[in-house]
Amino acid sequence: MGKFRSKLKRHNKGKTWSKGESAVSNPEQMKHRLKAKSRFFQPNLNLAAESGSAKGLTMEAVHKHEQRLAYNTETTTVNDVAGSLKSFTFEDDDGMSGSGTATQPGTFKTFQTFASNYSSCSNVSFKKLLTGFRASSDLHKEMLAILSALTEIIRERGGSESSTEYFLLLISQIEAATEERDIIAGIALLSMGIKSVPAPVLRKRFDSTAATLQQLLQRFIESSNQSVIRYLIGCLSVLLRAQDYATWTYSSTFQYFDALLSFSIHSRPKIRKAAHHAVVSIIHGSCFMLPPTPVENDDANAEGVQKVQQPQASKIKHHPASGRVTKFCLAQFKPEVLANAQTTVLHTLTLLKDCLGGFRTEDIRSVCEHLLSIMTAANVLVRTNCFQALHALFLTRSANLNATLCAKLLAAIHEYRPDRSDIRQTLAWITVLKEGHMHLATLQLDLCMQALPRLFDVFTADLWLSDRSELVVGVSNCIKELLQDCVTRACTTQELADKYRQSVAKIIGALHKVLNAPFGEISKYVILIFSIVFEACGKHFGGELMSSLTTIGKRYESQTALRLQIEHTIISAIKSFGPELVLQALPLNDANGNVCLERSWLLPLMREGANGASLQFFKEHVVPLALNSQANWRKFSVEEKNNVKAHIYELLSCQLWGLFPGFCRHPRDPEYLRKLAPTLGDVLENNPEFRAAIYDGLMELLDDSQSTECHAAIGQYARNFLPRLFNIYTQKPTSTYEADQRKRVLDVIRQYIARAPAEVQAQLFENAQGLLAASAVASFEYDAYFDINAAIVRVQKCRGIETYFEKYMAPVLRNDKSKLVSRDEQKLKKQQRKTYELLRELMTSDQASCQKFTRKNSIMLQQILLEAFSTTCSVCQASRLHCLKSLLDCRTNLTFNDQLVMKAIPEAVLNYKEFSTRKEQIAEQLIKLIVNLYQEAGKINEFVDILTAGFTGDESLITNTILAFRAVLQQQGQHLTVSTLEFVLQQVSVFLVQKSRHQAEAAVAFLITFIKVMPIPLVANHLETIMRSLSAMTKDTKRYCRIQIGYFLKKLCKRFTTEELARFVPGDDEVTHRRLKKIRKQMRRDTRKKQNEEAQAESSDEELVGDLEQKSYTIDDILADSDSDLPEDMETEDGVATTKLAMSKSTSKSKQSRSTYIREDVDEIVDLADLKSIGNVLTSGSASAAPSKQSKLKPQLANGGFKTADDGRLIISDKALRGQGKNYDDNSDSDGDESSADSGHEPGGVNNPKRGMEEDSSDEEVLKQDPSTKRKRKASDALSMVSGKTGASTRKGIHRSLGGKSSDAMSVKSGGGGFSKAAGTEYSTKKAKGDMKQRGKLDPYAYIPLTRNTLNKRKRAINSRKFKSVVRGAGTDGTSTGGTARKSGGRVGKSYK
Repeated sequence: MGKFRSKLKRHNKGKTWSKGESAVSNPEQMKHRLKAKSRFFQPNLNLAAESGSAKGLTMEAVHKHEQRLAYNTETTTVNDVAGSLKSFTFEDDDGMSGSGTATQPGTFKTFQTFASNYSSCSNVSFKKLLTGFRASSDLHKEMLAILSALTEIIRERGGSESSTEYFLLLISQIEAATEERDIIAGIALLSMGIKSVPAPVLRKRFDSTAATLQQLLQRFIESSNQSVIRYLIGCLSVLLRAQDYATWTYSSTFQYFDALLSFSIHSRPKIRKAAHHAVVSIIHGSCFMLPPTPVENDDANAEGVQKVQQPQASKIKHHPASGRVTKFCLAQFKPEVLANAQTTVLHTLTLLKDCLGGFRTEDIRSVCEHLLSIMTAANVLVRTNCFQALHALFLTRSANLNATLCAKLLAAIHEYRPDRSDIRQTLAWITVLKEGHMHLATLQLDLCMQALPRLFDVFTADLWLSDRSELVVGVSNCIKELLQDCVTRACTTQELADKYRQSVAKIIGALHKVLNAPFGEISKYVILIFSIVFEACGKHFGGELMSSLTTIGKRYESQTALRLQIEHTIISAIKSFGPELVLQALPLNDANGNVCLERSWLLPLMREGANGASLQFFKEHVVPLALNSQANWRKFSVEEKNNVKAHIYELLSCQLWGLFPGFCRHPRDPEYLRKLAPTLGDVLENNPEFRAAIYDGLMELLDDSQSTECHAAIGQYARNFLPRLFNIYTQKPTSTYEADQRKRVLDVIRQYIARAPAEVQAQLFENAQGLLAASAVASFEYDAYFDINAAIVRVQKCRGIETYFEKYMAPVLRNDKSKLVSRDEQKLKKQQRKTYELLRELMTSDQASCQKFTRKNSIMLQQILLEAFSTTCSVCQASRLHCLKSLLDCRTNLTFNDQLVMKAIPEAVLNYKEFSTRKEQIAEQLIKLIVNLYQEAGKINEFVDILTAGFTGDESLITNTILAFRAVLQQQGQHLTVSTLEFVLQQVSVFLVQKSRHQAEAAVAFLITFIKVMPIPLVANHLETIMRSLSAMTKDTKRYCRIQIGYFLKKLCKRFTTEELARFVPGDDEVTHRRLKKIRKQMRRDTRKKQNEEAQAESSDEELVGDLEQKSYTIDDILADSDSDLPEDMETEDGVATTKLAMSKSTSKSKQSRSTYIREDVDEIVDLADLKSIGNVLTSGSASAAPSKQSKLKPQLANGGFKTADDGRLIISDKALRGQGKNYDDNSDSDGDESSADSGHEPGGVNNPKRGMEEDSSDEEVLKQDPSTKRKRKASDALSMVSGKTGASTRKGIHRSLGGKSSDAMSVKSGGGGFSKAAGTEYSTKKAKGDMKQRGKLDPYAYIPLTRNTLNKRKRAINSRKFKSVVRGAGTDGTSTGGTARKSGGRVGKSYK
């Protein structure tokens, strides 16, 4: 745009720009920008901070600046600085700023709001007005004026600005006001403040206040202002909730309550919802309906009132106004209302859904009777809302719905069962029944168990066999919850199991019948349900479940799709039954006693699921099988040289012995171990391949969770097992597997020696010391015996530990010239490491003898450890520091100036860096322990001075000192003075710019901790120093620490803006500027991504997952489609606006028309008065699933008409595979149909050349049934067209059906639920132009896309040339080889020219 010119005044020349400079700078005149910049339209005129301007000076910035300069750096700590700034909120995303906000209860600060310039009210009840004030609202202005005047009055009279004072003044103001706007403003303020008024005040002023509110309701009832009526309804609701039980005996109280009830069926939604909320809050939230809470009150009278009311509140189960609500609601269920005003009925049902649980038992009975009577109405919405009301009643678990009434209600609901094809209504029906039975189980388990078999019969015999996945999943989840919440209660004890055995057996029998239909969608859910059945009933109903377990076991195949489900169910059965019953149902051995290889899959499941099994069963049944397999293994490997069978039996032997750990998991008969121990000992000695299972079993028996009887039983055989384990450990391993098993042996020895008797421990310790003394120092045998002695010495008495320490450990620690100390340097390191680790275990052990040894010899241990600093190898320093820390922990009166503390500081600093990357950072733990001692004594700055001496050392010492300061800052940084912190930061900044990589890395780590721990204002003071030091780093160190610096900059950008950081970065540091820009882009990108994810999470609907782990839909989710419908007599509220809204809603749902269908039969007359006719009323969502006349002619056969074997396998003959059977499905798109279509013939053998490939399969079926009526449609076909579903199509090519099951190409949504695609899109490719052949699909031949542009008159010539080129190409390629294919396939040939 070069010029601006006026068309009216051509003599004035417009402003021009030079070529190419129109976008270089902003224009000079910026009237609108300046107006926006002045914030003329913003309410926060003077105190809001300018986020985008760098020069904006705000009051908050001034206060912060004053606070920063108001402290003395020598005496003020970091906590003092944070405390002085705590009234300001620092935007810290990670919450590590160290500052908090303190607000007094009942008041709040309003210095950041525009309304605070006019009102200084500090009552928290009016916070919403002061913070959300809009200057454009006249109501807000009037409310603010009244509030300011009332606040001044209260302060003039010396009041405390309590809610009571505002309440009394507002009531007076409303009564004295004459203008309507003053009254409305007063009512709005009253609705804010009345909620915090004490209940005694509301009771005292009840009569006058309620009368005033009722008069105002009558005055504004015809007003167009809905807010006033809502405010009055809310005030009256709070007033009635605060009244005690005695007040509800007066007739005037019920008059006020009736006034609220009358608004619950109001035509305006906001008023109606406010009235609903008011009634529900009164029924459930009155002061005497809530549980009593102990309140401290100094007033004696108030305490007396509370003591009188507390026992009364515990007895009240229903509200006295429930009868009024019942009478009002039942009046809306009259026949004339049902016929003419169904909207009123729906509003009434919505009210009942929320408050029915607080009614009396008689009221609940009468309401439920009327609900059942109106459920026969043809309007599906009425039935839906009745289901919701009953579901809400059961879900509240109200005691007012007693067991007898609940059982009768459930029996009545059974009669109102919808048709199975109506998915939504059926899911709602079973959900209501599920909640009802769960509520009945909490009230009286007897009645629940009597009613459950009937419900399970309906589930298993009909609903569970549906072909709709939604219904199958819904029924499965209902069965799961009923089993877990109801049946499990009836099987907790043997007495209850015997009492309800008949009912539980019926439930198990009903579920077992479904196992006979093994194929289809249901099979996975049936098997998973049985896993829950085994968990709930398996302990006491093993005999009844044996046949089901056998059937499930026969289904197992390694390649089956149900393998994981079957394994999960079998494991549940093993945990419940025990391995004995499972092996009876699924035996591992055949008639000859050999292992059945087909059942070998059970062995890993047995090991995982076995719990509480019998060791006797293992000895008598499993061990013989293991020995037999072992014999066969030896036989085939040595005698017959059959490696395949030998390997099979080898695996079987290992798996059978692998069952031993499972049988050791809480065994029922631990005393039987005496008969099993010899066998285990022989296996340990003679069979190394089975030792791993024995180790695992012994660890299970020695576990702390085992019983004392089990520990005593295994302890008796310590004299037999431990020597064998010692011998195994002293054998030198030859492979990595043996080395791993050797470590496992040492763990078993450690556990076993603690369970052994004391005399056995002493004897073994004496023998082990003798073997240790006899072996060569630093040899393999010496190390093995040392480990064994280390395991035994932990459980010895204090005297034995001292003797062993003086003889075998002290010389190694002192590095004495003794024959017990190795002369070789490498062997000495290993010996020292083992000794220090043992000393560490002794000093940190929980054994009383070890703690006594540490306390008694602390001085000697201190002397040895301090003197061993120079003689200890670097590998052992970590264990040595652990010992020093243990010495510090065991001291009772440890002070900061103790000799051990003073000597531990330099050692911790010297060894800091070496172990900083290990899991156990003992040097850091030691420094934090010492710094806590200094802080307790108030000498934290002295400790900093001691650490500062490390800055004068070499590179390694400086690095460790910086890391030590980082630990101090992290542990006690809030207690450091500001001057000390500045000094440390200055020193670290100096080392940050040095050439040493390790120093720079440690300095960056310190800075990261600094910005995390310190308050943001304190970090802001040193931000320039930090950024300039960071830019001054050498290129080598900056590149070496690039990852840490990136993390540091990201943390800074979260606390400050990138613009603020860039101001302190020199201009020549292009790398840092570039990184800051990249971080800013990444942060904005992450913010957008997070916002998009949150928006998608809110907008996306949860899809039903076909698994039992997915919880079933709630009743609101199930009936969501039905709830969104509006009846025809819905009254509009605001004329044109409401009409537009209704039109938009109807437009958006036009593609999902929700009409109501009545299923009828031509041979029978529909009796709408019959109760059974409720099942014939269907919603549109299930109309497509309604059976048509044609489908009735072909009933579905079990398993698709194929024969089944005894184990459930399908038997399919070759005749059926060739398509020669008579019972062939005409609707299937078989290969034969495709071939016949390609050859130009009909699939049914009828040649119809006129229609060609336009023939539809649905028409074919009609032709087959009645040749005389060729193209006539029946009513069932029309219904299928309405529902968007037709028969299976045989169309090919461009005439194939699109969008799943729908054949209507013009519809936006297909019958299958997906969107229809353009013809031929599946053949398009990005690799080249045109279409590409797809494997397994027909050849593409729609060479000209049929688009809307084809109808354009201006492009008619271009489009006609396309057709000519295609016809010309067909003519040139019309050879004899392809002519037949073109004619049969529908391509354009010569005959069309």
